Amino acid sequence: MPSEAKGPPTRRHLETAALTDVGRVRESNEDSYGIASDLGLVIVADGMGGHAGGEVASAIVVESVEREVRAIGAFAKAAPSLALTAAIRAANDAVREQGNARPALRGMGSTVVAILFVDAIAHVAHAGDSRAYRVRNGEIERLTRDHSLVEEYLAENPDASEDDLEGSYRHLVTRAVGAAPSLEVDVAEIECDPEDVILVCTDGLTGPVDDETIGELVSGAKSLEEAAKALVDAAIDAGGPDNVTVALARLR
Repeated sequence: MPSEAKGPPTRRHLETAALTDVGRVRESNEDSYGIASDLGLVIVADGMGGHAGGEVASAIVVESVEREVRAIGAFAKAAPSLALTAAIRAANDAVREQGNARPALRGMGSTVVAILFVDAIAHVAHAGDSRAYRVRNGEIERLTRDHSLVEEYLAENPDASEDDLEGSYRHLVTRAVGAAPSLEVDVAEIECDPEDVILVCTDGLTGPVDDETIGELVSGAKSLEEAAKALVDAAIDAGGPDNVTVALARLR
């Protein structure tokens, strides 16, 4: 008998939720996030460079990445990792251009973590210490490696603790959008089951809240909106030392 023809793969729906908060210590929110459901795109950025510079830098990053991915069009679906890398490098140019044009913003920069969903794959691109996680069956898995002094120190000194680094050194990033003329972007491809939750966030969450607690809060929530609120509340309850931003997505 002839084999039965297979139809096209079922298009999966992207559920998303996001929340940001200034925290209990900072006077302004230098985080930004963007969700473009029609593109399957989720972005989180954490600005650096003082009150004005940080806000401007993170906003430029989010706007630039979405604009570039949208302009790339069909190629973004055909080569998602390349598209994200190109978009983030374009954001790097945009941040530097604004910083050079406006003396008050000179030296500004931003982290970025961006997810582009294509079919059942989450394409993850990042620079800096904002993170991406996958929560599956109650277990949390970190998908990114921080580009930070702490992370590099621990990689070179396996028996050491991040407590060995004191003061501002614990918060220094080794890679950021706008910091240099060229930017290396890390990319990864992550398979997504229908119940998987992909979380992207700034260090305002991961600083005061440990990974295990983050996984428990996401797994225990009845919706992505509930999970987002629970995560931000946990960061605030832990002192809210920084701006905190979370964005969650699930392919159903």
